[in-house]
Amino acid sequence: MIASGVADDLQLWQLFRAVVADGAAWPRLLAALEPELAKIARRQPIGRLRDREDSAREIVTRVFTRLHAREFAAIRKLCAMDPPPELRAYLRVIVRRSAIDFMREHPEFVRATPSRPNGWISLATLSSGAQAPGPNSIDRKRELVVSTIRDMVARVAAVRAARGDDGFGELAIEWKIARIHVRRLGSRGEQMMRVLGAVVEGHNQTEIAERLGLTRREVELTVRYLEELLHARFADAGP
Repeated sequence: MIASGVADDLQLWQLFRAVVADGAAWPRLLAALEPELAKIARRQPIGRLRDREDSAREIVTRVFTRLHAREFAAIRKLCAMDPPPELRAYLRVIVRRSAIDFMREHPEFVRATPSRPNGWISLATLSSGAQAPGPNSIDRKRELVVSTIRDMVARVAAVRAARGDDGFGELAIEWKIARIHVRRLGSRGEQMMRVLGAVVEGHNQTEIAERLGLTRREVELTVRYLEELLHARFADAGP
């Protein structure tokens, strides 16, 4: 099990520097870091994978692999920074990158390729820290997702104003998605857009809740609804 105690920043910095001085200190750093990394990992927007009991542990393992690689090169670079970064912010970034890698390599993630441009685009891969070269870059995917959801929200609002909920079925058929997604766009469209905007800027769910004046549960539900809508709208074959 992942321990519940979390070391303070001073203790963690001391352990990071101890590893730079002597790699034998690595097990002590690992034990002190694990609770904090697990806490951050559990908040990552990784869609359905978030419901899996072992997902947080998998993400934490990837963080440790990054930190241990090439004789602790990442730790040496961290400890050489002047001035030193805010440690919790650094940990959030490295966990986010590890979460993205975890999801991309999972069988449930369907990567978009030139021959498969409409593959499932997941919210975690659209965060501001993500990188991808070529015509299917993260920037292009962000633009595609944001513009598509914005257009869908506007279209649902227009149809609802003209015909009430009676037009939702036709939109569902046109977009080849379940009617429930259209209903959610009708009732939660503006909130979905606000949450989506915050996600692509790289904010975690706690930050989004504080920023938008929502409860954490509201943000979690909205992210889940967005994930489900993106999967239905963009996947040319389900995972």
